[in-house]
Amino acid sequence: MKQITKYIFSTVILIVVMFGVSFGQKVMTLEECREQAVQFNKELKNATLQNKEAKVNKEVARTAYFPALSGALSGVYSPREIDYSFGGTFLPTAGSLEAARAGNYTGLSNVYFPEVGLHMDNVTLFNGGLSLDQPVYAGGKIRYTNKQADAGVDIAGYALTLKYSQVIENTDQAFWNVAMVQENIKIAEEYIKMLTEFEDQMSAMYKVGLQPASEKLKVSVQKNEAELKLIKAKNGLKVAKMYLNQTLGQPLETDIRIKYDTLANVQILNMDNGAKFAANNRSELKILGKKKEISEYSKKITRADYLPTIGVSAKYSSYWINDLQENVKFHPYLAAQVSIPLFKWGQGAKKQRAAQLRVEQAQTDLEHTNDMINLEVLKVKTQVEEAYQSVLLARRNVAEAKESLSETRASFDVGLNTTTEMLNVQAQWQSAQSQLTNAIARYRILQTTWKRVTGSLYQPEENK
Repeated sequence: MKQITKYIFSTVILIVVMFGVSFGQKVMTLEECREQAVQFNKELKNATLQNKEAKVNKEVARTAYFPALSGALSGVYSPREIDYSFGGTFLPTAGSLEAARAGNYTGLSNVYFPEVGLHMDNVTLFNGGLSLDQPVYAGGKIRYTNKQADAGVDIAGYALTLKYSQVIENTDQAFWNVAMVQENIKIAEEYIKMLTEFEDQMSAMYKVGLQPASEKLKVSVQKNEAELKLIKAKNGLKVAKMYLNQTLGQPLETDIRIKYDTLANVQILNMDNGAKFAANNRSELKILGKKKEISEYSKKITRADYLPTIGVSAKYSSYWINDLQENVKFHPYLAAQVSIPLFKWGQGAKKQRAAQLRVEQAQTDLEHTNDMINLEVLKVKTQVEEAYQSVLLARRNVAEAKESLSETRASFDVGLNTTTEMLNVQAQWQSAQSQLTNAIARYRILQTTWKRVTGSLYQPEENK
């Protein structure tokens, strides 16, 4: 019974340990890292909110086409006593209607107009009604304002695409940096294993008197230096993982593991027509193009401020005064208004000139950015080609280093090479392997950079 209990307990402990390791380490591919970084990035969230805001502003601008219904209610109260009276009198008479209209009276008639009096302890007045206003013509201001809102939606969408590309590029860079350090650690461990075996060989040769102690110490010193570099590399891996965790929005101490294809498989990119593709797809150029459109619409809106405006309105209103009106009756009214600016000391022409200057500034910004993007595309293209050639050269160096190591080891075993020569070719092998790893990691990062500078890193079907 005790043995069964002990077996069950051991099994439970093993399961807990296995699940603890599984939960403590998170294995992620490049695509998974990209998705998580996109979900976490706060700047990207702000860009998404700005995109939604632009769409709401577009809906707001559309409402200017429709009638505006408003209601108004006002009240006035005056505690001052009011007392008006008009004394009675006989009405004047005239010889004819024409004389009366001319004010030529001949005397007083026998018709008496009685005394009229008005007494109010206070005055209370209420006025209220509904008004429906519809613009008919505003010089094109409403139409151009709506076009500006449309362009604002496009700008927000392009800005969102741009931010997506930046997040993906940063994620790729952090991912491949971790991969590079991990591969270099593997190379360093293999190098130390190689030195350990060589150290054991030198110890055996020293014991039988074939090598002096100084030769064995050379190997030990080289091994110690390699172990120190391995410690630094492992610390560098911790820092690289911290940066990747920060990019992914998870705790810095997360024991993340990444999954990737072997770094040795790289192919040259097709970089034909890169500048042309960038001119058609870079979000920065699209944003500046839309900003230029907005400045052109602003110029037309400025011109509309000095054109006639026409509007119509329908009102339904009434008023009530205490002691004078007992019933409240609402009355309909129709009104039309035409406003024509006449003279403002040349203000309109000056404002339109300023608006035209803003259009020219936007065009200059667009041309300058296009030139800088062309330069960036050519620069990155050169970097990609150089990185690919570095990979090819590093591969040849690795092959030659392996061959040299094999030949030198065989020669050393028969006494044709010294310990120093053996250590040198081992160090050259380790250096060649590291250079190949670094070259491939750099090429991977530049692949992403090339897609970003040509505007093809992230192309959504629809900006959400």
